[in-house]
Amino acid sequence: MSDFTISIRSEMMGEVVVVHIQGNMDVHNTHHIEQQLMDIVREARSGVIFDLGAVNFISSAGIRVLVTSLRLCQDLGIKISICSLKPAVEKVFDVIGINQLFQIYPDLNSAL
Repeated sequence: MSDFTISIRSEMMGEVVVVHIQGNMDVHNTHHIEQQLMDIVREARSGVIFDLGAVNFISSAGIRVLVTSLRLCQDLGIKISICSLKPAVEKVFDVIGINQLFQIYPDLNSAL
């Protein structure tokens, strides 16, 4: 059974917004953060980094939220990247090919 708790915290690091996501990104909870993520992206100056280091599981619903964020960033001319994937999440990214859509870094320092 899925953990229904998901949270996000954002912080400015220079001109980049770092969004720390914690919890399982699945159909049960991603709708709780989708609008919040879109608002954060709209306020970003030059870049957004999604730190997924505290995400243990991601479903197609979570992937959809990330791709929606990617499209919004592209529309706004903002760079978007992802960092700190856990092995289980990285495997999902590899299988569905989402790692070809995003710039993915091993950790936050590399992404900055």
